[in-house]
Amino acid sequence: MTIPDGFPADVPVERRSVENWSRMIAVHDVLTAIPETEEQALAVVRWAADAGYRVRPIGAFHTWAPILAERAEGIVLVDQSRLTGLVGFDLEPVPCATFRCGTTLAEATRLLESIDNGGRAQAPGWAWPDYPGIPDVTIGGMLAIGAHGAGIRLRADQEDLFGTMSNLILAFRAIVSDGDTYVVRDFRRQDPQAAAFLVHLGNAFLLQVTLRVVPNCFLGRRVEYPDWQEVFAEPSAELPARSMQAMVEEHGRVQQLWFPFTTTPIVQHFTEEPEPAGEAVTEPLTVRLSPDLPAAFSTAFTSTLAHLPWLTPLVERTTLAEMRHLSPPGHAWHGTSGNMLLYVQHDTLRVISLAYAILVRRDEVQSAVHALGHQFGQMLHAYARAGLEPINSCLEFRVTDVDRAEALGVPGATPALLSPARPLPGSNAERVIWFDLVTTPGAPNYLQFYAEFEQWLWSRFDAPGALRAEWSKAWAVSASGPWTNREIIDRVLRSYDPDGSLATVRDLRDAWRSHDAQGVFGSPFISGVFAVDAGGDVLRTHEGPGTAGLG
Repeated sequence: MTIPDGFPADVPVERRSVENWSRMIAVHDVLTAIPETEEQALAVVRWAADAGYRVRPIGAFHTWAPILAERAEGIVLVDQSRLTGLVGFDLEPVPCATFRCGTTLAEATRLLESIDNGGRAQAPGWAWPDYPGIPDVTIGGMLAIGAHGAGIRLRADQEDLFGTMSNLILAFRAIVSDGDTYVVRDFRRQDPQAAAFLVHLGNAFLLQVTLRVVPNCFLGRRVEYPDWQEVFAEPSAELPARSMQAMVEEHGRVQQLWFPFTTTPIVQHFTEEPEPAGEAVTEPLTVRLSPDLPAAFSTAFTSTLAHLPWLTPLVERTTLAEMRHLSPPGHAWHGTSGNMLLYVQHDTLRVISLAYAILVRRDEVQSAVHALGHQFGQMLHAYARAGLEPINSCLEFRVTDVDRAEALGVPGATPALLSPARPLPGSNAERVIWFDLVTTPGAPNYLQFYAEFEQWLWSRFDAPGALRAEWSKAWAVSASGPWTNREIIDRVLRSYDPDGSLATVRDLRDAWRSHDAQGVFGSPFISGVFAVDAGGDVLRTHEGPGTAGLG
């Protein structure tokens, strides 16, 4: 194994082949450091700065966006799988837990449940208000892109923290530049510079993070299969009981999946309950919504639909039948919040997802869902009449509250500037509709469908700050692929300022550069995305050697 000259001798290192979750990006023979201490991680960064390498902290690779090195040269991956565990827990000034950033979400959840909550709840320990559904993502990875779950505040005694996970950050430790070297520095949420790190897209290297927590709770899970016309009903004074908005306002945590050419969407909801009632769920991944699909089967399935797209309607009906078998209507499951909400299986169909966050008032949720559902249906059938089947998975919705930094209980907390759930100053948005349009990579004409749907999105939700791309997924689609439509990229960036001035982009770019003077972190991809000035001109950026993807 060839190791570059001067690489820190005490840091474990190997060459790896890696691929992102959707298997659309793979790279081989990449230099990969596996530090066991913060000091070793810092030594790798200092070596990279001197040797002209870029540093890419890595976790589970659970992303659609290009997070990996596109070639091995000039890149050192830093595997944080040994930088894990709970560092500390405090009740004052507010309940919070500090984790090393390589800790998986499942492990962090288990550790939180083991901490006595002093009778604050009947469920054991502590938790987060909501969760992304994937147990093996790392703390560092999910915070880098503003990950979220599904949930809204229903009661006055609930804390108003149902936004992104990044909004829960109270403090963090990061490797930053200091003159001509790099050091480890601690930041608090009140620090003005902290805002650039809360959703950083790989332009930073966080080692540990302190997150706000709440007393754990028990959740009851049920799955329903309502008629699509009820879920996507036109808004009215009296909404159907199983319209999307009505179900969200009743249960709080709701996920909806609608497969093409079926008439009954899948709706799973999780409702807080005082004590266990129903089939007990005692560990993550027990709740099943989709079958296990080993990698070989997933690849074969994708290839088959790419070559025989006319099978799509049959496949969708079969998928729905299998889900009804795994999650029959009326069956009740019950468990602690983490055990219930961490349900995405390790072996599941590998797909790509066009994804956006739509910020609306609470009384506008149904109007938005109605518009999205009917536009999807109209386009789907128009393509089908032309003999095209570009979408072979689902239309998905989850709803959360917007990020509220003021609800953390820490005076002066800065907002997470790049969080898709951050409302603009003066906005009356209260809810975020997280929308996904899912298909398999290589499905014929899917890029055309995505681009057309995306153009409709920007025309339908055209108010400043109402529409934001979900960073880790597909967006800005053109015939060349996702993340290639410069017009849409510019719209996404301008959505973070009321006047579209790109002030947020400039502030973030300046902050990233000031904390990474030698351009060790980040990637040419993100540099390219953010290389726009107020006049729309592309700016020259520090590229560094090699080519890498999104943080």
